[in-house]
Amino acid sequence: MPTNKDRLKSKFSKAERRRRNKEGETAVMLASSSSIVDKYSTWPREALVQRIRELEAAKGTITASSSSISVIPAHLTGSETTSGADTPSSQPDSPAQSFSSIETPKRKDRRPFDFSKYAKRHVAFKIAYFGWPYAGFASQGAVDVKTVESELFNALLAARIIEDPQNCNYSRCGRTDRGVSGLGQVIALTVRSALPKSSPYVIRSEGDGYDPKAEEEKSEGLTQEELESKAGVYYKNGVKRNKDGSVFGELAYLNIVNRLLPPDIRIVAWAPVPEDFNARFHCAWREYKYFFPKGIIDIDRMRTAATKFLGTHDFRNFCKYDSSKTIVNYDRTIMAISIDTVPEHEFPMTQGREFYQLTLRGSAFLWHQVRCMMAVLFAVGQGLEEPEVIDQMMDIKQCPAKPNYDMASDLPLVFYDCHFENVEWQYQNEVDLVSDITPLRLYRAMEDQWSCYVTKSLMYSRMLQQLDKAMLHNLPERGDMTLLGEYAQRNAAKENNISLGGDLRMFMGKKYATLMQRQKCLPTEVKNKRHQEKKRLKLSLTGNTSENNSANNSEMDSPMPLMSTLSTEQPIAATKSPISTDLKE
Repeated sequence: MPTNKDRLKSKFSKAERRRRNKEGETAVMLASSSSIVDKYSTWPREALVQRIRELEAAKGTITASSSSISVIPAHLTGSETTSGADTPSSQPDSPAQSFSSIETPKRKDRRPFDFSKYAKRHVAFKIAYFGWPYAGFASQGAVDVKTVESELFNALLAARIIEDPQNCNYSRCGRTDRGVSGLGQVIALTVRSALPKSSPYVIRSEGDGYDPKAEEEKSEGLTQEELESKAGVYYKNGVKRNKDGSVFGELAYLNIVNRLLPPDIRIVAWAPVPEDFNARFHCAWREYKYFFPKGIIDIDRMRTAATKFLGTHDFRNFCKYDSSKTIVNYDRTIMAISIDTVPEHEFPMTQGREFYQLTLRGSAFLWHQVRCMMAVLFAVGQGLEEPEVIDQMMDIKQCPAKPNYDMASDLPLVFYDCHFENVEWQYQNEVDLVSDITPLRLYRAMEDQWSCYVTKSLMYSRMLQQLDKAMLHNLPERGDMTLLGEYAQRNAAKENNISLGGDLRMFMGKKYATLMQRQKCLPTEVKNKRHQEKKRLKLSLTGNTSENNSANNSEMDSPMPLMSTLSTEQPIAATKSPISTDLKE
């Protein structure tokens, strides 16, 4: 009779045989594949890893194929976005640009998305973004330029909210410059809807099978509850749901798109709008804010100058000339302007570090208008200009062309708000009534960003506190010893530079030249005329080139037409460069 020891030995023997059988089968498979595999079958793991590294080093680094571009944002893939000219960007750039080259990641199990099965509606989105790392809000028409608008279209395409940026009836309230932020930007576009095609809130199109008269006859005499019950709408656990079990109502646009956006861009709210709604032309007013430290600025003197902007004036000397637009009317209306303290920020208790904000509201603004206005106000506040210089620069007879001066920094400027009549913003959808995911996620995301930047601000604040207490010795005044903070305050007015907001300072030189004494740019009428001449010249050159190309194609054996063409184009090219030089400010 076998003992326990024999049974245990027998058990281990079977396990050992089973293990060896598996190893034998593996060895046979490796040996049968190739003689090379048989060579490596006896190598230890460390030697195999080392061999693999040697082969990879010999072959070179494997690079990813760039034949197709994905609409999935780069921050979701874990790769850094490059802006080099040799690297193709993954961002679309403009609604006017063709997006046919942008493809979604190809997967075998991905079925083509059929937009024809869904209804469409026109909506408005309120956008908040921090524009410091972006080249402005609007797309620039180049694949290697990252803008806020290109990130938005990437997310909308990836979420299947729109099918084509060229055909979505897109409009924007305004276009901010490089580095400028926005908390109240508004865009309008036609998007996919979860509502049925029979809904009165969606856009009607041919072939959608909707007959208004027939629907009116069916719904005649029925209440809203009866219509919903007829459509299969029901309640479950207190939540209204569609016939297919989904939450009743519209798509959760905010939650869907915000998950695909970078952390410094968010859709804050949405609103249903009519199909003919235009975010640019239906805007009643736009409001900007500009934040700046007091420093040595005389706030009362600055306020006196700012009030001169109120009303309708010609602001051609407070903007940058845009050669792409032939602007004739430079009149703009400023509805309200004020300069107030920013009390919610606590900075070191040192004079000059209080923060102020300029609030500016108007119907519309020219290119760089706010930054040019702030630059002149800074000069007035620092005692370099008189407040009356505002009146002189707005008087076209007295100042027919813009003086040469630098704009204020873009960092402190924010497109704060804009207003539309009969637009009711919604900060949540029906699906949020179940779990409140969208408002809470948006709030936490903004809170995290706020915490990050306030932490950085506190670090700089503590550094300044330490520098305030630093003791200076052997100053030019013999025998003096003073604190660095006090010394900096006493010498602030003596420093030979002008503060232009943010971290931007301009070297003033030995003697400050007032704005009215400076060299003037060309008048806008002359610039418009030269721009039109340049445009006509370019069109004529294009026409001549096409004619010459056709002539060259028909007379390939004769070099004479080519030589005559070159001789006639040389004087034209010589007259072209001064025009382009004058257009630059």
